[in-house]
Order: sequence, then structure tokens, then C-alpha cells
Amino acid sequence: MIKALIFDMDGTLIDSEEKYVIAWQKAVELHHFDLTHQDLLGICGISAKEEIEYLLKRLKSMDKVNLAIESSKEIFLSMAKQGMVKLKPGIRELIDYCKQKGIATALATSTYQPLAKKYTDHITGFNDSDFDVMIFGDMATHGKPDPEIFNLAQKALNIAKEDCLILEDSHYGIMAANRANIKAVWIKDMVDLAKFSDISIDLTFDDALQMKEWLISHE
Repeated sequence: MIKALIFDMDGTLIDSEEKYVIAWQKAVELHHFDLTHQDLLGICGISAKEEIEYLLKRLKSMDKVNLAIESSKEIFLSMAKQGMVKLKPGIRELIDYCKQKGIATALATSTYQPLAKKYTDHITGFNDSDFDVMIFGDMATHGKPDPEIFNLAQKALNIAKEDCLILEDSHYGIMAANRANIKAVWIKDMVDLAKFSDISIDLTFDDALQMKEWLISHE
């Protein structure tokens, strides 16, 4: 029986991944950085520390890395303030169903809390009260694909791993779920995870509404 859902934030709860890539593309054009579209897709789902290491390999300069990150954050925040970042389809319905059925919910994201709060404050329908537990990147020593963030969420929920599902959209996120030994649910977003042979996906849905229908069929 499923007693808890652990949600990734970016690309799973909110439609941020596409907007992040757009923000990055604008930052790249503004500062003439040598980053391809494929390079930008590689940023999705990694921790802040790994993002710096990833960019440094490509830009060869910490000054450029810092400028790129700050510029993209400012552009993304501006997009959020304009209402361009929204909850993913079916998320509201899925969370409401969980509340109705007494299924616990947790947020587990590599994004640091102050930055996450800046973004979510501008997203209609996103409420901290929807989650029994919220774990952010600055609460953990290691980011995804390390399982620490998911393990912290599961322990805080105090629900056995076999009764939990992790909802993710990214390669590193699914890998972290696998390493946490918690069943992984792929909610499809920008990156096709079917091409990766180093992860195991237990359930796949086009959107969160399909996830809700699956839960209903397994009551």
C-alpha cells in the first residue's frame, strides 16, 4: 500500500526545466558564452555544487561560471514573477487526492531553500502546507544523484521505504531514488529517461493526473 509520495520540485512539481533552459539560453546570448543547447539540458536535475563543476569544465573560468549562474537566476526569477512558471499538469489534483486519502507528501529538492522560496512564492497553487515534510538542498551534505535528500525525506515522514514512491523527471533524480532503495516514478518532462541504462524506473506516467488515476485503481 502506498502511504507516501516524495516529490522532486523542478520539472516534476513545477514546469521549471523548460523555463530554466530558456533563461539559460538568454544568459548565454547576453554574455556570449560557449554553451550548446545540449550543454544546457545537462544542467537539469543536478545540485548547485555539481552545476558549478559542470559549467567550469565548459567555460574554463569561475568568473564566467558565476556570471552565468547569477544571470540565469535573475532571468528565471523575472519569468516566475511574470507568472510564466506554473504547477505541472495534474499536480494540484494529485496532491488534493493525497490529502483526501491520507497519503503523506514530501518535497525533496536539490534547490537551496532561499532560492526555492523566491521561485515558489510566485507560482499560483503552490502551497508549503501541501507537504508534510520539505527537504531542500542546503539541508543535505550531498545533492542528487546521492540518495541523501530522499533518505532525509523518508526518515522525516517516518514511513517505511517500501510504502513510499519518489516522483522524478531527471536522470540524476531517478538514480538518487534507486540508491535510496525507494521505488521510482518517472513523470515525463524534457529529457527522455528511457535512453539511460544506469537507472531503474518502476512506473512511468505522462503527467501527474495519470499518477492519480493509477493510485485510484490501486486503492
